[in-house]
Amino acid sequence: MKSITIDISEKVYKTFRDFLDLLPKDSFTIYDNDPDELTAEEEKAYYSVKKKIEKGDFSDFEDWDDLKKNF
Repeated sequence: MKSITIDISEKVYKTFRDFLDLLPKDSFTIYDNDPDELTAEEEKAYYSVKKKIEKGDFSDFEDWDDLKKNF
């Protein structure tokens, strides 16, 4: 099997689950509670940093060269 992870709005979640029920049994497995799921706060921080990186802003990261000198 292959895996995908998707985020679905609460508005369409039931409709999507109903659609999955149309697929052949044993062709998929649903993990409702993803153990690797981020908290809302972690997700917000992740996307904030991701947007900065996409713009070339690495200010949230330490200067690795300076850290190397300290070791």
